[in-house]
Amino acid sequence: MFDTNFDVNFIWLAWFSLAVVFFLIEMFTPTFIVIFFSAGAVLAGCAALLDMSLTFQVVTFFSSSIALLILLRKKMPSMSSQDTVDNEVFTDAALNSKATVTEPITSATAGRIKYQGTFWNAESTEEITSGTIVTILARKESDPNTFIVKKD
Repeated sequence: MFDTNFDVNFIWLAWFSLAVVFFLIEMFTPTFIVIFFSAGAVLAGCAALLDMSLTFQVVTFFSSSIALLILLRKKMPSMSSQDTVDNEVFTDAALNSKATVTEPITSATAGRIKYQGTFWNAESTEEITSGTIVTILARKESDPNTFIVKKD
């Protein structure tokens, strides 16, 4: 009834389908790893279209996937738009703002300040009593929730 003796190579279709599956997996797990296997499957599919042996296709898949992974893995995040946010200069709106000391600050111990209705830890090189208005100079590098302040 059906003639099964046709000479058409459909292995390329399997490789391209595998590439689509890897691509979809990458979309749901953005790790920038599976995408290289998708590219390897595309290259193996191209080898299948050129009637290369199955061994050559498999070697092409693994070698190209691993080579792309090693060569491009670190460059992929810098190509995405997420990295541009990290490179922008961050200006802290709290710098040079005024705050009120709510717990005394000494050079040995941190106190508390009230800035924009929120209480924050604060440090200073001088002693500052409660109720004093201070200027925020910076955030402490080891603890961004602590401000460095000075008396006005």
